[in-house]
Amino acid sequence: MQLGAYSWGLLITFACIFLLGTVFSFNFSYLVGIDSEYDLKRFLVIGFIWLASLGLCFVKDAEFIRLSRLTKVSLTIFFVLAIVSAFFSKHPFWGMVEITNIGILIIAFYLFALSINSMKRSTLYFAVYAGVLFFSVLTFAKYILFLFFSYADAQSFDIHGLLTGYVNVRFFNQLQVMVTPLLFLPFFVQGLAKFKRVSIVFVALHWAVLLQTEARGAMLSLILASVVLFFFVDANTRKQFISTMLQTMLFGICLWLVFIIIIPYWLMDSVSFQIRTGSSGRLDLWLYVLKSIPERLWLGFGPMSFTWAEGKPLPHAHPHNSVMQLLYEYGVICSIVCIAWVLSRIYKRLRYLYLANDVEVIPIIYALLSGLCYSLFSGVVVMPLAQLMLVFVVAMQVQYGSCRDYKASVVVRMLLFLVVSVMAFVLLNTYKNEELLPALFPRMWVNGLLGY
Repeated sequence: MQLGAYSWGLLITFACIFLLGTVFSFNFSYLVGIDSEYDLKRFLVIGFIWLASLGLCFVKDAEFIRLSRLTKVSLTIFFVLAIVSAFFSKHPFWGMVEITNIGILIIAFYLFALSINSMKRSTLYFAVYAGVLFFSVLTFAKYILFLFFSYADAQSFDIHGLLTGYVNVRFFNQLQVMVTPLLFLPFFVQGLAKFKRVSIVFVALHWAVLLQTEARGAMLSLILASVVLFFFVDANTRKQFISTMLQTMLFGICLWLVFIIIIPYWLMDSVSFQIRTGSSGRLDLWLYVLKSIPERLWLGFGPMSFTWAEGKPLPHAHPHNSVMQLLYEYGVICSIVCIAWVLSRIYKRLRYLYLANDVEVIPIIYALLSGLCYSLFSGVVVMPLAQLMLVFVVAMQVQYGSCRDYKASVVVRMLLFLVVSVMAFVLLNTYKNEELLPALFPRMWVNGLLGY
């Protein structure tokens, strides 16, 4: 198999599992007999990475990217400390399960990077834009249908009422913060310029849904990420970016006012929107973490240990903040290493944008910044499809700049497939594990957590 065919197959398969785990998850979970749509997403992600690693065994002249020395050192320190932390935790088995999941996502990064590097930039951008646009079309088609059904029945709806395919609407918001920036590609890629009007409509629809679902953290993340980008682009690009952002936001606000506020008020004499001023318990969770970490300052309580944290104010399995999660579960040393590495990589990308003035990469960097920012308010680094989407966005960063590669022999690829198979077996073997029963919210699986 040629590398080009494998790359296209990987991207198409990724798009298919993305749709099966979102737009069509209710139908597909019923078809395959999986009780939870959340668990379906986990199965799809693991199956996708396993299948991609199997396909790589039959590819000729596969080349993996070489990681920088800083990245190698950071990863080594992270895994060593994570393993030590897991062994000294109260749940060492689940700590190793979490580390295994991180490992399989790193392999997914390599597979994505391999495919991305083999494609022309224009081809890649067209494929990515077509994928996110198709996802948006299908999502909003169902959304609008449910909205009209609510009108016809004169039934009000809450933040979860118009979206299907998600156990929690926040899982959709986690994808939105990375999908919406990618819809800006036509404004910066000349070959996609004819789709500008299409993008304005769908970005506006995303803003309308963000408002309807009261996704304050997601909206804040998109705005903060765009503000950061403003400082690293030239004046003309900045004006274009601000103009496009304002157009889409104002259009989205108008759609929200008309279809979510005014029409429901006219038909039902009720409005579901309310301005929430609280933190939805997040501040309590973060304060709990800050008070707890001195007990295990250096190594933390162990990977995935927040699931069983004693005395936490809410029964959530993660603190809804990637930094707080690092501090609590992996300790201060590991957190400093990870945060320093992430900030150095972000600075390198932004500096590249500033020096090279390569406007085509703006939507890609925007998606990365927005996803990372939202991880400070939500479980982007925990939920399966959000994890995989973030890995894909990170992998897209390697398609510009200089990346040295090395050829992977058949033996290396077979060993990689064997490692992925073992990791997949470990993860799948934890499905419906009785030790997860005390938890009320998902971390690895939902099935068995809610049904007593």
